[in-house]
Amino acid sequence: MEEPEQQESIIDLLFNLLEQLLLPNWSDLIALLPWVLIGLIVLFVAHTAWQWRRAGAINRPRVPPPLAGGAPPPGVHLPGPSRWPFVVPIGAALLLFSLALPTRDDAGEMVLPFNVPLLVAGAVVSLIAIAGWLLEAMREWRSTARAEHVLPAHTAPAALAEGRSSAVALQPAGRTAVVALDAEAAVEPAAQREPPPGVHLPGPSPWPFFAPIAMTVMLLGLVFSPVLLIAGIVLGVIAAAGWYLDAGHEYFSTERVGHAVPRTRDAQQVWPRRLVPVFGAVIAIGVLITLAPIGLGWLNSMAPGEATPTPVSVPAVPEISASNAISFDTSLLIVPAGRTFDLIFNNNDPGVPHNVEIADSSARGTVYLDGEIINGVASITYQVPALTEGDYYFLCIVHPNMNGTVRAMAETGGPGGPEGQPGTSPGAAPASSPAP
Repeated sequence: MEEPEQQESIIDLLFNLLEQLLLPNWSDLIALLPWVLIGLIVLFVAHTAWQWRRAGAINRPRVPPPLAGGAPPPGVHLPGPSRWPFVVPIGAALLLFSLALPTRDDAGEMVLPFNVPLLVAGAVVSLIAIAGWLLEAMREWRSTARAEHVLPAHTAPAALAEGRSSAVALQPAGRTAVVALDAEAAVEPAAQREPPPGVHLPGPSPWPFFAPIAMTVMLLGLVFSPVLLIAGIVLGVIAAAGWYLDAGHEYFSTERVGHAVPRTRDAQQVWPRRLVPVFGAVIAIGVLITLAPIGLGWLNSMAPGEATPTPVSVPAVPEISASNAISFDTSLLIVPAGRTFDLIFNNNDPGVPHNVEIADSSARGTVYLDGEIINGVASITYQVPALTEGDYYFLCIVHPNMNGTVRAMAETGGPGGPEGQPGTSPGAAPASSPAP
């Protein structure tokens, strides 16, 4: 008799395992997504390092080494090494972590949608890196426009000793030095300074600066609001179109004359002055539309209260709404205690899925309502079991940052209505009176 029971328990364990695999707890899996992404990034970096080490002998450069202390020929721009391409990703990573690890209180409830120390650190590092990179690029551009070369500092003394140029000016600018060409090279006609056949030398382009801005706005749109996502797509289309037109011009000019002939080599002339205000306006409009509900809620909270407190009413049929992916339209939901009730949920967010879940706390040890997810714009009525008087926790399982407090209150004898009658609220259905 023990063998069938043992077989039955094994079958039950197998079904339980299959149930966990086929119907997992998606809320727990979503909470693990940041750590899964970190693990994938670490594995990718380790795999890349291993491949690079294994293929080091194959990828060893085969070009002859440069002459010690040699200066580049006239018209060839050779910038020195830069640290900023390594600093910018650090700031971007800190900003991303500030969104993935929001600030929470001692009870585990989210206080802010971002981590303030990480956000400040990421913003400071990113601004310093961007400013340093821009200043370095502008210094190289100005020195090149003056028919000078920007060389690493250790090469300039050797060039001076060999007499490679008529005048070598060492600038106290850290790791770089400016080497001026002789007078003949400085006044050499532009046609003679063109690159040799087969050498592609494009002119300056602003689009590598605008494309990451569009990608950043789209990333913020995925986190905060579809409005920012649409704004990022518009910016991305503008940047992609400009970049495509520049690339097409370079391609056709290379086909005609053998090398790229940029429209201009002046970075100030090639800068799209008319598009910069458009970029700024699109970003500003998207941010304002995204922050408008939060700003209106803050202004309403600053309004002075009434002289006498209004008693809280208990609706017979509670109702809650969601109009965006940041928060519900209310953070406090009053429901009747001691009986089952209907909860009306209005999803007013077009095309975005939402639901309502009621649990004992933010830890969600006991879930009283696991509402069906619906796409907006739509409404649904949930059947909620009886709750004892007290405070509970509600949230949207798709967007956990949308949460609040459920307060179960007695209907009879409370402040919501006359003695023996349930309280009512505007827009709520009246409670049914007992039959005589």
